[in-house]
Amino acid sequence: MHQQIKASPDNTADNVRRIVNALAREGINIEAIAPDFDPPHVRVLVAHNDPYDPGDKNDTFNRALAALQDEGLQPEIKSSLPVMVPNKPAALKTVMDRLARQGYKVESVLVLPESGQQGAALVNFGVSRTTVEGWDAEADNVRELIENELSLLP
Repeated sequence: MHQQIKASPDNTADNVRRIVNALAREGINIEAIAPDFDPPHVRVLVAHNDPYDPGDKNDTFNRALAALQDEGLQPEIKSSLPVMVPNKPAALKTVMDRLARQGYKVESVLVLPESGQQGAALVNFGVSRTTVEGWDAEADNVRELIENELSLLP
């Protein structure tokens, strides 16, 4: 599962209740749920087909999106990375530090209840890019466009 759903707009506790109720009504199993690092948003993890097809109305993930939309929760699809993390000191920090060095911001951490591996947990990290590949060249181009527009001001 490489995607999470971010839902809001109420306070965190109400968002959790609304998400749980909406998905229960549709018979959708919640793999993991936790507050987003940006309150009051909540992240939820449900199964989806691999590869994911946004047009597949029968995919559990798409059914969950529809249920949350019907509930008025403004769901957003967010990228995530599942990692088997050993139950050792500094393991979680090691993963988060590596993600930061690779240009990712961790926005949520969802721990799945059963990893199937002794001494480890499957942790699903909600991430966004903090850097843009090729940014230096793109920044130069954008700056040039802006400077050209500024030069046209009276």
